[in-house]
Amino acid sequence: MKGKKILIFIDNDIMTRHFIASDAFNELEENNNVIYVINEDEKRFEFKKNKALRKIKSERIRFTKVPRVRTGWWHLLTVITLFRLQRKALKNNGNKKHYESILKFEIQAIGKKNVRLAKIAGLPIIYQLIRLIFIVKLGIDKDVLRVINSEKPDLLLHPSFLNGYFINELFLSASKFKIPFLILVNSWDNPSCNAFPTGMPDKLVVWGEQMRKHAIQYLGIEDKKIECFGAAQFEVYKKPPLDNRKKLANFFEVDPDKKILLYAGVGASGCETIYLKLLEEAIKKNILENCHVIYRPHPWRKGLAEKEKDFLSLDWNHVSIDPSMKDYYKNVIKSKKVQLFLADYMISNKLLTLVDAVISPLSTMLIESMIKGKPVLAFFPESGHYKSLKKMDNLHFAEFLKIKEVNTCYFEKDFIPICETLVKQINDDNFSNSLKKEAEFFITPRSQSYGSQLAKLVDSML
Repeated sequence: MKGKKILIFIDNDIMTRHFIASDAFNELEENNNVIYVINEDEKRFEFKKNKALRKIKSERIRFTKVPRVRTGWWHLLTVITLFRLQRKALKNNGNKKHYESILKFEIQAIGKKNVRLAKIAGLPIIYQLIRLIFIVKLGIDKDVLRVINSEKPDLLLHPSFLNGYFINELFLSASKFKIPFLILVNSWDNPSCNAFPTGMPDKLVVWGEQMRKHAIQYLGIEDKKIECFGAAQFEVYKKPPLDNRKKLANFFEVDPDKKILLYAGVGASGCETIYLKLLEEAIKKNILENCHVIYRPHPWRKGLAEKEKDFLSLDWNHVSIDPSMKDYYKNVIKSKKVQLFLADYMISNKLLTLVDAVISPLSTMLIESMIKGKPVLAFFPESGHYKSLKKMDNLHFAEFLKIKEVNTCYFEKDFIPICETLVKQINDDNFSNSLKKEAEFFITPRSQSYGSQLAKLVDSML
């Protein structure tokens, strides 16, 4: 049997797209015995339909059934710990608006009374006692224990949102069995909006310097335990597609001679057709001269919001939908429910290579655009989920919006004038290089692949 035995715990579809589909574990598999542990919850994770999992041989997959009710109990302790850590961060120059944003979110989620109790429960002595009760009462899930006892791993590895079915089970397991525990952070906002109530990882792999700072200040993790590798899912952007502009335009069914703008949608999508219509009219009137807009629905969007119009039911001359997501959009509108679409990053790479600029109400696509050196506009629909720039206090976005090269708009009347500015920034090489440089604060550039860095880190830990 080659190398050490490593258990990779996956409890969400997104991790298969971001880590398995991107081949982030290939180098790790070359010299180690890698086993994948998948949590079965057919309402949340339909592994039988997951194409990325087909890359893994069935004999290397183990299944658990950690019940969702356990995540609810662990979430209570996490919220208590979150407020405890956020208050500590405030005393050390933490962001007050960010704290208030988390406070508002949790009040909506669990109610004002429970938030008040959570704050009290986070006080010294009381917290230590409550934490001990939770850990003793819940213990380690029996399925996780079964897998660890059976496989006897040398390392536990968990790509994660920093919450979910596995993370607290693995903290306790790592401590009980004295096994190194490595966490790979999945998303932009994870370190600033979460807490570790049951332990600390031996290593935390983050995207870049922004996440490193947030992990130290808001998670309370030591700097020496943090590694910046970039993002596994963004590895694809290191190599542009081989197709030329004409072929790419043909793939997305647009005119290559136009200036092509991408409108990247968000999950809270109520205003999308309003703003797309504004773009349609501006192009029609030559305010935005020689332009075309590709609309890309968010891959986790909901059905139509109240008063939202179906994009496909409207007449468009200068706006078209990303053809690779047209069927998904039809299905999600028809079902009226949130549907998860695991968009192919190879197609995203083609799209961001083709388009000349990107418009979005705060999606990760804005960061991806900066990596490619494309001008961006972050805007805030007045009547939608994001009502104004002043109310957007999530820390990861607040720092992004301070970048002088990033265009911002939070009033509908300013939307088209700022789009005019955006269009003028197209094909400016100096501006493009500045964007790429600013992106390095969020995504550390590495010549080595994410997988290669990960394999070396695991070797050093073992």
